[in-house]
Amino acid sequence: MDGRTVHPTSAVRGICSARRMAYAASILPFLPSNESPPVLSFPLQARCRPRAIEPHRAPIRSARILPIKHTARGGARRFPEAHGLFPYGRARRCVCPFACARREAHGALPNRMYWYDRPLPIWRTTMTATTATMDITNPVLRGMYPDPSWMWDERGERVALVNSSFELVPGLPIHVSDDIANWELAGNAVDEAMAQRLLIPFVLDSGGLYAPTLRMIRGKYVIACTVARIDLDAADAAGVDPESIEAARTSQGNFIIEADALEGPWRGPYWIEGAEGIDPDIFEDLDGSVYWTQTRPAVRPRWEGQTEVWTQRIDPETWRLCASHDADGDYGKTVLWTGYGVEAVWAEGPHLYRIGDWVYLMTAEGGTSFDHSEMTMRTWAPDGLGPAIESLQGQAHADGTEPRAPRADERSVVGRYARLFHPCKKNPFLTHRHLGLEERVQCVGHADLLHHPRLGWWVACLGSRETPTADHGALSFLGRETFVAPVEWQHDPAQWSLESNGPAQRRTDDPGWPVLAGGAGRLAQTLRIDAADGTLLDMRIGPCESQAVVDARMPFTVGEGEAAAVRADGVVYRRMPEDRCVVLCPPRGTVRIRQDSRHTLSVATDGASVQWALGEGPERREGMVPISEGEPGSVMLVFDKGMARVVVAQSAEQAWEAPAVEVIDVAPLSTEWSGGFVGCLVGCEA
Repeated sequence: MDGRTVHPTSAVRGICSARRMAYAASILPFLPSNESPPVLSFPLQARCRPRAIEPHRAPIRSARILPIKHTARGGARRFPEAHGLFPYGRARRCVCPFACARREAHGALPNRMYWYDRPLPIWRTTMTATTATMDITNPVLRGMYPDPSWMWDERGERVALVNSSFELVPGLPIHVSDDIANWELAGNAVDEAMAQRLLIPFVLDSGGLYAPTLRMIRGKYVIACTVARIDLDAADAAGVDPESIEAARTSQGNFIIEADALEGPWRGPYWIEGAEGIDPDIFEDLDGSVYWTQTRPAVRPRWEGQTEVWTQRIDPETWRLCASHDADGDYGKTVLWTGYGVEAVWAEGPHLYRIGDWVYLMTAEGGTSFDHSEMTMRTWAPDGLGPAIESLQGQAHADGTEPRAPRADERSVVGRYARLFHPCKKNPFLTHRHLGLEERVQCVGHADLLHHPRLGWWVACLGSRETPTADHGALSFLGRETFVAPVEWQHDPAQWSLESNGPAQRRTDDPGWPVLAGGAGRLAQTLRIDAADGTLLDMRIGPCESQAVVDARMPFTVGEGEAAAVRADGVVYRRMPEDRCVVLCPPRGTVRIRQDSRHTLSVATDGASVQWALGEGPERREGMVPISEGEPGSVMLVFDKGMARVVVAQSAEQAWEAPAVEVIDVAPLSTEWSGGFVGCLVGCEA
C-alpha cells in the first residue's frame, strides 16, 4: 500500500479536507510555471493525530514541517519561515487524547509542541519520497504469556510489558520493546527470594501470580498483583512465619512490589490489608490521588457469576488503603461497576485511564474462555475521580436516588437511576466470541491500553490459539498469549447535540471512544504499519500457522536470557511456543511436557527404547517401544494436531516426515481437559 504514486491533493487523503487544500495551495506557487505538480509517494491512510515533534525519526527525505505551539486561548502559533519551516495550514485547538492527558486548572493546554500526522514532503522539483514500514506478527509473545499489562517507560524510551506467571519461578516476566514488534526479556519481577515471601511454593495448580498491572507511580515502577490459591495450611505446616501467613490472609493475596528500575531489584511484597478479590489496578489521577481498583464477587449478586469492580484510595508511601468521609461517616470501598448488562458475568481485569477531562474504565467480561470480551466505560471528571464520586453521591442523596451500598462501610455509584460510569453503546470494544468456533484465535480479552509517543495508541490483550484435532475438536495447548492491535479514537458522526436554536454542534473536548484500527473489528495475524508514526497500512487476517523447534537435549538453566526458563515441580521448563513443535530429546534422559502437576507427558530414552507416561488427572497411561539398533538419527517428539509422534530422525526438518514409532493422543494436556488457566511447558530431566 505504501509507495503508491498519487497526485498531491489526494496524497493526504485521511487528513482533514481543510488542511489538505491548504497544503496543496501552499506548494503550487513554488513550482515553475511550466512544471507539473510534483509526484508524491505517500500512504493513503494517514491519521489525524498530533504528537510530540521527533524530526530525527522521520524516514521521509526532504521533509519540512511546521511545529505548532498551543496557546492558553486554545489557538496555535506558527514558527517563522526564517527557521526553515514551511507552513501548510492553521492548526485547530488540540482536544483529542493523543496530545495530552492533563490540562491546567484554567483549561489551557500544556505548552508542548506537536505536529499533525507526519512530516509532509515539500518538493521544488519532481522527486519520490519513501516511507519505511514495519510488520508486527501476532501473538507478539508466543506461548503462555497471559494477562498483559503495559506502559510507556519514559526513562528508557521503550514499552514495558508484564504478564501473569502463576506458579512459575522466576515470575512476572517483564519484556521491553521500542517498536511493539520486537521484544526482549528485561527480567523477572519475582525472583526466588521474592517467590518465597509471596508463598509461591504453596500455591495449587493454576494458582500463583494473577493479572498484574504495571505503572509508574510517584516516580517508582509499581506492579499490583494477586497471588491466588495459596494453601495456607501447607505453609503453616512448613514453618512459614505466622505473620506472613496472616498478611497474605488479610490481603486475600493482594500485594504491591516496587522498583527504581524495570530490571530490578524489586522491593516488597507490600500486602494490601483489606483488599478483596483479584486483578488489581493502580491508577494515579491528576490531583495526585492514587487508587487501588479490583474485582470481587458481588456482595448481593443478582445472578450467578456477577462481580463488582470497586476502588479505594491508597497511600503510595505506605501502601495502605485510605478511608474516605461523607455525610454518613467514614467509608472504604466504592463500587464502580457491576457488569455491562443483565446477566453479565465476571467483570474483571479493570484498568482506569485519564484522557483529558475524562476517566475511562476498561474491564474484561464473560470469563477468560470462549465468551471473553473487553468493555469500555467513562465518566467526566475534570477535577479528579474522587470529586466526581463525591459529586454524584451528593446529587443522588439530594434526589433520593442514592445507589444502595453493598455494606454499611462502603458506597456505590452504580444505581438504577444514578451511576458514575456510562458504557460505550458499541461494547464490546474487543472480542472474538462472535466469530464462531471455527476462528483459530479465541478467548480474546483482558486488555490494557497504551499510548506510544511515536506509534500512537495500541491495545495489548490475551488470546488463545486453538489447535484443530482429529477427534476432539479444537483444543488449546499453548495457553493464553499476548496479542496487540492499533487503536483509534472515534466519535459517532451522528452524535450531535442541539444547543438552544443554534446549529448542531459537537463537544470539542470529547475524546470519543477507542476502536480497533483498520475497520476489521478483530485481531489480525500480521499488521503492516508506518514505522514513523504507527499508521496502519495493511493487515492480514488468517490462521496463525507456524512451527518451532525446542532443544531439550540438555536441562535448561533458569535465567538464560531471552528464552528464560522457569521452575515448577523441581524441573526447569520453557514455554511451548507453537502447537506445531519438534522437541529434540536427549540420548539418555527424560523430556517432560507439563500442563499442570496432574496432566503431564514424560518421554524417557535410554538408547534402546522409548518409555512414555501420560498423566490424565488421577489416571495414567504408559507405553514402551523399542528403537532399532543402529538406526541413524535421534529421538524426537513431534507435536501436531493434538497428537505427539515419537520419531527417529537426523534433523528437525526431517522429523515432520519421519515415520512414527509411537503416536500418543495428548488431548489431556489441553486447557479444556485440564480445566486450568495455563499452557504447556517443555522441560528436561537428566
